[in-house]
Amino acid sequence: MPSEKDRAKKNLVQRLALKSCLAKETLSEFLGTFIMIVLGCGSIAQAVLSREKAGGIITINIGFATAVVMALYATFGVSGGHINPAVSFAMCTFGRMEWFKFPFYVGAQLLGAFVGAATVFGIYYDGLMAFADGKLLITGENGTAFIFATYPKPFVSVPGAFVDQSPWPRRITHIKGSSRILSAIRGVEHRP
Repeated sequence: MPSEKDRAKKNLVQRLALKSCLAKETLSEFLGTFIMIVLGCGSIAQAVLSREKAGGIITINIGFATAVVMALYATFGVSGGHINPAVSFAMCTFGRMEWFKFPFYVGAQLLGAFVGAATVFGIYYDGLMAFADGKLLITGENGTAFIFATYPKPFVSVPGAFVDQSPWPRRITHIKGSSRILSAIRGVEHRP
C-alpha cells in the first residue's frame, strides 16, 4: 500500500502534467527546434570562433546532423518531429496534421529557434566579443553573423540573388530536397 508521501507526490505530478495534446505538441516543437539550433549553431560557433582550430566543415556537418537527429528523437513521439515550418506546412497540406495546429507549431518553432540562438549567443558571448575586438560584424574576415543565418557572397548581385531564389528552375532543387526530407519523415512514421 502506498504511503501518504507517495500519494502526495503522485498527486503533485498529476496536477503538474499537461492535459492538452496541443500544449504537449507545441512544447515538443519548441524544445525540438531549441535543441537543433543550440547544438547546430553551437557547432558552427565553435569552428568559427576558434578560427577552425577546434573544428571545421566536418565538425559543423556532423554537429548539425547530430542536432537534427537529437531534435527528432526528442520530438517525434509527441509531435511528429517537424522542427521546421515548411515540414509543418507540408504535413497540413498532405492531411497529416489539422490546419488549426499550424500556427501553434510555427509559433513554437520560431520561438524555439530564437531562444536557441539567444542561448548560443549567451554561451559564446565572450568568444564573440573577443573575436573582432568587441564588434559584431556581419561579413568579412571577422564576421560572425553567419553563425546564426546564411548570407549571399559579396559577388552575388541583386538580379543574381533574384534568379537564385526565383521559382524556376532552381526552386525545383529546393522542392526535391524538401520532398526527400518529408519522405524520410513518412518512412519513420510507418504509416501509408
